[in-house]
Amino acid sequence: MYRLLLVTDHEDVREAFTSIQHLNRLMFEPVALARNVEEAEAFLYRPGADAIAIDPENRDFQALCQLMDEKYPCMPIMRTHRRGDGLRNELSMVREALDQLLGDFSDYDSTRPCAQARIQSDALHRLLEERIASRGELESRLLLARSKINISRPGLLFEFELPDGINFMENRWSHGFDRLDLALKANFFGQIPGPLQYTSALLSPMRLRVLACTTEDVTDEELDVLSAHAHQLVLGTAAQVKIYMDLDLVCTQFRVLPRLDSFIPLKD
Repeated sequence: MYRLLLVTDHEDVREAFTSIQHLNRLMFEPVALARNVEEAEAFLYRPGADAIAIDPENRDFQALCQLMDEKYPCMPIMRTHRRGDGLRNELSMVREALDQLLGDFSDYDSTRPCAQARIQSDALHRLLEERIASRGELESRLLLARSKINISRPGLLFEFELPDGINFMENRWSHGFDRLDLALKANFFGQIPGPLQYTSALLSPMRLRVLACTTEDVTDEELDVLSAHAHQLVLGTAAQVKIYMDLDLVCTQFRVLPRLDSFIPLKD
């Protein structure tokens, strides 16, 4: 069972959390409550929590964020803006993140920073596959990963075709679709160095997306420089895929997204 600390001085927010029935079915103990940063810090020190829910309307919000960054940089943070079924969905995402952070995955590096990187990677993979239902969901998933990526910042999107992808999958690759997706991301596009964070998603045997994310605010002039550099690096990486895997990747489109969440339907 996971322990969640809710920090708020608003009774309606407390009521939204404490009124949830059968919280144990989401693998949470009864929610612990704190009203301010002093109470939160004392609870986090002892007995401790696995995740924290912070109310942005709390008067100590900025101090709480500073505390988390300084002392608990790997603890998932959830938002408190949902109610009812929406709140249960948020808690389900928290539970998924905690399963990744605290679970025993013998095939992976088990450190929390590595687990956080996987949570962030999963969020961006879902984004590229267009499996993120709303901008709020993307923001929540990145916050749980304590990611530096902000959905309001621009992103760089590359579209690739794999002309021989079907034949490659059927006759020259014996490890399955998911393993090819992972190989392209982990061994190639996820390894691109520099100030941007790169990820990729194989959408079908014939289509690949690569995304480069900014982690700091940039000016238009800086974005132009980053875009030119990213274009060179991504196309160079595609050439490396051809050399090492004999798989052709043909870039069919490149565009600058004004916001990372630009192709998510506007729902909230």
